[in-house]
Amino acid sequence: MAGEPPRPPRRPPEPTPPTEATRPLGAPIQPRQPVAGEPMVERVPPEWPPEERWWENPWPAVLAAILGLILGGLIGYALADKGEGSGEAGRATPATQTVTDTQTVTQPKVVERTNTVTATTQTPAPANQAGEERAREAEADLRKVERENTELKRELEER
Repeated sequence: MAGEPPRPPRRPPEPTPPTEATRPLGAPIQPRQPVAGEPMVERVPPEWPPEERWWENPWPAVLAAILGLILGGLIGYALADKGEGSGEAGRATPATQTVTDTQTVTQPKVVERTNTVTATTQTPAPANQAGEERAREAEADLRKVERENTELKRELEER
């Protein structure tokens, strides 16, 4: 620090311009003024009314229903008129009665159960017989060692 030139003293920061005071709560708000300018007017021709669709008018359906009823009545009257008069065609036929007799027969059910038991005996192959003998010897040695171990434990407990 001895070799550095002296620093000039720092200036205090410049004061900031004052801000507007905040509006108190509940005070009325000043309305904004619109920007003055030339109003733009667009000339558009008026829309035509929508065309009437055929299904919006109910009268054709009503007239078709009435015409169908009239035609159905005329055809029914024409066909029904042929059956009246003298002769076999005009007589009513006697009512028929059908009688049904139903009987229920129960038959016993036979249930058969078969248990099949299949026993398979395997004989070891000659190559495995030598392995079987070694396994028997190892089991015998194991039993012998276990007996010796239990005897040694008893001797330790007695001391």
